Amino acid sequence: MIPEFPGLKPLSLDDYDVLLEAHRSASPATCDTSPANLCIWRDCQRVMLTRIRGNLCVFLHPHTESPYFLEPYGRHNLHETVRICLEYAGLISRAQAQFSASLPREEFESSLQRDTFDYIYRVRDLAELKGKAFDGKRNHIRKFARNHPGYEFRLLQPSHLHRAAALFEAWTSARGNGSPGVFAAGVLNHDCQRRALERAFEEYSRLGLIGGALLVGGELQGFIVASRGAGDAAIAHFSYANTELPGVYQTLLWEACRRLFSAFTYLNMEEDLGVPGLRKTKLSWQPCRLEEKVAIKLRTLEIAGADPAGSGIGPGKV
Repeated sequence: MIPEFPGLKPLSLDDYDVLLEAHRSASPATCDTSPANLCIWRDCQRVMLTRIRGNLCVFLHPHTESPYFLEPYGRHNLHETVRICLEYAGLISRAQAQFSASLPREEFESSLQRDTFDYIYRVRDLAELKGKAFDGKRNHIRKFARNHPGYEFRLLQPSHLHRAAALFEAWTSARGNGSPGVFAAGVLNHDCQRRALERAFEEYSRLGLIGGALLVGGELQGFIVASRGAGDAAIAHFSYANTELPGVYQTLLWEACRRLFSAFTYLNMEEDLGVPGLRKTKLSWQPCRLEEKVAIKLRTLEIAGADPAGSGIGPGKV
């Protein structure tokens, strides 16, 4: 049972069906509101659920950020619901731009959160890799195929967890030896990432996850884990591979789009976290759009007669 606000309950796997129903009704395009994503990351993000004015609301207190709400699931008494969220947490983060646009500007202010924009691709584009923009990707894939002519792409199984965890640790170690990445940038916690990956494998079937495994000589050398998003989109939550094999990432994504995501029109590859290398890589795959996200706060008003230097009366909240 999800309590009425101000009650909050930690998200558990038992809440998945409630989240899924709310998500299907609201159909948000962002990865953050994905039920599978919230369940996978519930330990690190410390996800809590509540109901406000008939809406399901998700409150997060990540280890690396200040607490915030996501945009509510539902549109009952929306302005009052948003106001209550902001009075409690001070921030609604990663909201869709169109959601923000529906709020009265005299009461709420919003700002773009570029580092959280989702990268959206057409699956067909990544499966076919046509055109000059993909020359480099095709060359990497051809080289990988020449070096590993017997490689296989199969459906990922929960039994692959042990090898997948080893790949993740190797990937982490490579970035800890001078290579810039999400851990070096301090935007992700290694233990949180590892636990989220474990959650994904432990709850693979319950969360309706799908995934692909790239095998060379029978050994797992790359994998991708995804879930069904809103509409005809898939959301890729994890993608790791043996970085010592040139072309492995290009081959993994190409095969996944040809054989795993072929029933979907779009693939959401989530955000770049503000990491320059990750941003460059995601842009190089030619997204068809970036799904914009915004931060929403209560608008502050300058009180008449306030000292602009800050020594007099300061701004007050609505």
